[in-house]
Amino acid sequence: MEGCADRTIGSLDGRPLCRKHFLSSSYKTLETISAQIREAQFQERNAEAAGRLLEQCMRFAADIACAPEVPSSIERAQTLDLLLWASELHGRLRRSARVPARIPVLLRSETADRPWEEKSDTELLSRHGAQLVCHHEVNIDDRLICVRLDNGWRAEARVVWFRLRQSGEIEIGLEFLTNENFWGLENGATTSPSPAG
Repeated sequence: MEGCADRTIGSLDGRPLCRKHFLSSSYKTLETISAQIREAQFQERNAEAAGRLLEQCMRFAADIACAPEVPSSIERAQTLDLLLWASELHGRLRRSARVPARIPVLLRSETADRPWEEKSDTELLSRHGAQLVCHHEVNIDDRLICVRLDNGWRAEARVVWFRLRQSGEIEIGLEFLTNENFWGLENGATTSPSPAG
């Protein structure tokens, strides 16, 4: 921001920002998205751009929370609030139609420091990804391998949002990186899932 000499901690919409201005700018961004997210026109025209902004908010808010320089109590509370609010809004964005469907999958993390795998079932599908439950700790931008257990198809995905349910389970949103139509969605239907329920 003009006139600010504080150290840059991240950027929002291409603007490098210090911690103080990042927090204030993020709140303004979330307020704007929150006021428009229920409008069909916004979902059709602005969901992609809004998704990128929300991911930036979440990524740099997480960096603040994990930084060696401990934020003040107020900034810590604001950071947590931003993470939760941005995650909630991101989960409400629609890049394409979402289909309730249960498909058994294997999730695998192949990172050297945190390798794991678990079986899960999808809850919502779109051409670009899925929503499901994961019992392992994940972070925004984590790379996971998703394998369909009904046909063996495999795709690389990244975690674009997550939230903790009251049950203690972690609900996550995945975006596919290596398969344009992993589920075989065609006019709101899939090639082989069972309906969720």
